[in-house]
Amino acid sequence: MISLKYATLMAVAAFAAGSFFAPPVQQAIAAVIATDVQCAGCVGTSDLAGNAVTAAKVKDGEIKAAEIATDAVGAAELQGVTKLLFGECTITSNTLKDSGGVIDSFCAISGVDSDDRAIAIKNSVTGATADRCFDIVLAQPVTNQVNLVIVNQCGFQSTLGTAKIGIMVYDK
Repeated sequence: MISLKYATLMAVAAFAAGSFFAPPVQQAIAAVIATDVQCAGCVGTSDLAGNAVTAAKVKDGEIKAAEIATDAVGAAELQGVTKLLFGECTITSNTLKDSGGVIDSFCAISGVDSDDRAIAIKNSVTGATADRCFDIVLAQPVTNQVNLVIVNQCGFQSTLGTAKIGIMVYDK
């Protein structure tokens, strides 16, 4: 006769064997599921915490973006800048200026305040020596305009002609 001890041991072994050895069809299905996992959109925006994806986690060259749209970046997107204005004006002076001679002019730009900062650059100049002789030495913001001081830096008389001046106004 089989003792109760051996019967219990055999029942436990049979249960364990049934748990570990599934029928062949179930094994095949499990193998296909385990090796043929495809997932489109497995991780969505709602699955990620804010700032969870950092530059270190993105493969180089994998994120491609189109050019920045016109007016897409303003003062709010630049750290420490509260105002950002752009303007262009045309200044014409056919007066002959000696070396060191000054042309005072202004460019109207709506929204400029006297406590702003301004940067000005010659975009184009028409005149024989004007492009190399005349420099903008001061761009001073005042209410709704920027006053420009343009100086003949050459050692001889010259005329400015017509100059297109690009101006950027900002406030910190």
